[in-house]
Amino acid sequence: MRSLQLIEFGEPLEWREAPTPEPRGGEVLLRTLATGVCHSDLHLWEGYYGEDGRGRVYVKDRGVRLPLTLGHEIVGRVVAAGPAAEGAAEGDVRLVYPWIGCGECRHCRAESPQMCAAPRSLGIFSQGGYSDHVLVPDARFLVEIGDLPPAEACSYACAGLTAFSALRKTLPLDPDEELVIVGAGGLGLMAARLVGSMTSAAVTFVDVDERKLEAARRFGDFATLDSRRVDAREELLRRTGSRGVAAVVDFVGSSETAALGQGVLAKNGTLVIVGLFGGELAVPTHFFPLRNATIRGSYTGSLQELRALLEMVREQALPPLPVACHPMEEVPRLLQEMREGRVLGRAVVTPAPHT
Repeated sequence: MRSLQLIEFGEPLEWREAPTPEPRGGEVLLRTLATGVCHSDLHLWEGYYGEDGRGRVYVKDRGVRLPLTLGHEIVGRVVAAGPAAEGAAEGDVRLVYPWIGCGECRHCRAESPQMCAAPRSLGIFSQGGYSDHVLVPDARFLVEIGDLPPAEACSYACAGLTAFSALRKTLPLDPDEELVIVGAGGLGLMAARLVGSMTSAAVTFVDVDERKLEAARRFGDFATLDSRRVDAREELLRRTGSRGVAAVVDFVGSSETAALGQGVLAKNGTLVIVGLFGGELAVPTHFFPLRNATIRGSYTGSLQELRALLEMVREQALPPLPVACHPMEEVPRLLQEMREGRVLGRAVVTPAPHT
């Protein structure tokens, strides 16, 4: 098995060879078909998630151990299964739900292992998809993709699921209410593709890159604000007659974007912070009772939500994502371009053809 591994934080990834694992118990071995390059991979490579008032938040302090094969947005073909694996047959093409937990706690039993206190997430705490094979602990983490191409389907495991779950936390919204989405990068574009199928509320995208805002507009009749050119808070309050907006989803998560979200919330509004850019948010305590407001986080999504997302995508025949496919050898270049903000849409890598 050939894998592209992170050996030292911040240092170049290295190719490593290891015996291809044989699945035991309920495990399933997949041959990798496509793996999405996610912004979380950049944080893992760098070794930290943004900063707070005490400095950088290091991933090693969250339990990440090296060497590690990154890549958690995975579609693969089943090549072998352990004797206790159920629902996985050789040749099946499946999307992997990577947010795996201990399997015993109440979150895991409720099919919400992303909330587990002892995570074993693929590509983060366990070996992931920048490899020609990936070992999945249990067949229940494999999700059918129907006729979706693997290069499109893989991004639903993280970017799609994260956007879907965050948007759901703002619902229900009435048609005369406003939803603001901050950030039109990979997560924002996924949200642009999904939001019209989830709510009839008016939607405004805010970003500092007009190219990304233009890409978002291709998915719907959205208002957009380039926050480099206008004061987004002032403009949103002007549009709503100073009432504010019903909900904000912040896919950036910086001090500035979180303050924007909090500053434009209407009474009974909800701010969902998703992004891991890093920063702080100072909110006066009277804001919460006087606005009856909710500020909450959202981290990926549950296994049930991933199934619901794939069902929605298949049933509603949503327009395809802008996906660019690359050889797996290009992961280091793609991570560098992501660091520089030059990746538009979704980047997906595939291993070399098997002989």
